[in-house]
Amino acid sequence: MNIKQQPEMIEIKCDNFGGHAEHWKILTSQPDQDVGLWLHTALDAANFPFGLCQDEQDLPQNIWLLQGPQDTIQITQLIAVKNHKPKHLITAFPVLQSPYRLSAKISRILSCPENCEAVLRLELDNGSVIYGYDALYAVNQKQYQRNISYNIEVNAWAYNLEQVPDKETMLIEDPAAIRHHRALNDILSKNHGETPDDLQDQLAAWQPSCPEDEMPVTLDISKMVAYLYGESIGQEDEAWFQGDIVGKTSSVFMDKKFILYDVAIMREENSQPVILRLAYPEAKNQFKIGQYIRGNIWIQFKIYDKIEN
Repeated sequence: MNIKQQPEMIEIKCDNFGGHAEHWKILTSQPDQDVGLWLHTALDAANFPFGLCQDEQDLPQNIWLLQGPQDTIQITQLIAVKNHKPKHLITAFPVLQSPYRLSAKISRILSCPENCEAVLRLELDNGSVIYGYDALYAVNQKQYQRNISYNIEVNAWAYNLEQVPDKETMLIEDPAAIRHHRALNDILSKNHGETPDDLQDQLAAWQPSCPEDEMPVTLDISKMVAYLYGESIGQEDEAWFQGDIVGKTSSVFMDKKFILYDVAIMREENSQPVILRLAYPEAKNQFKIGQYIRGNIWIQFKIYDKIEN
C-alpha cells in the first residue's frame, strides 16, 4: 500500500505503552503464578484471526497473532516467527468479545514497531475522538487506509469503578467556563433545544444580559456522560469515563468470575451513543442497570472489516 494512503503514523518507544502488567492484575492478584499457566492453556484452543487480511498471503511473515480459548474472555499472544517457526513470545494480553461497534476513521496510529503494538486515534462520524489499544494491530498494520470508515468492535477492562452519587454537583467558578455555559444554554433555549449551524459564531458573539449571567454556576453531574482519554503519549487508551449502565451479563475465565457491563461513555446530540462492553471482577462492588458509574478503564479495539460506501 502507498504510504500516502495510510493514516498518520507516529512511532514511539515501547516503554511508553506501559506494558500489560497492570492489565493482568485486573484478572488476577497473582499474575506471576497464573498468567504463564493461562498462556499454555489458551494455546490449546487458539486460532489465528485474520483481521482485515483476506487470506494467508496478507498476513505478516514475522509474527503470529493467536487468540484463545474460544470464549467471551480470551488471551491474545504475539509470537515472533522465523522461517515459519515460532521463536519467542513477544507479549500477551487479555481481550474481550463485545457486541458493540463503532463506525469510525483511523486518523492516527501510535505504534511500537518492535512489539507490533499500537494505539489508534479514531474519528467518529460526528467528529468526536476516541482512543483504544488495537488488539489486532499485528495482523492489520499494513491494511489500514486513510479516510476509510471501519466497523470497529469496542470493549474495555475496568481497574476500578464506583457509583456516581445522586444529586452530585460541581461548582463552576472560572469566568470563561461560566460564560460558555450561560451562552450555550441561552442559545439552545432560543432554538428550542436544537443546535444551530452557526453555534460557534453565536457563542463568540454572546454577551451577558445581567450581572447574574456572570455568577458561578452549580451543575448536577450525577447524570453526566463523559470520556477522557489518557494524557501520556502511547497511553491514550488508558481512559476515565462516567456513564450509565444499559446492560449487564457475566462471564467466567479460568475460574475467575467477571461482570460485563454495557456502558454509554459518549452521548452527543443527533448521534448514536458510544456504548462499550466493560469487564470487571465479580468479587468487587457491583452495580445495577440504569445506575451511573465512573472509573479508570483500558479501552480496546478490534477491526475486521471496512464499511463500504
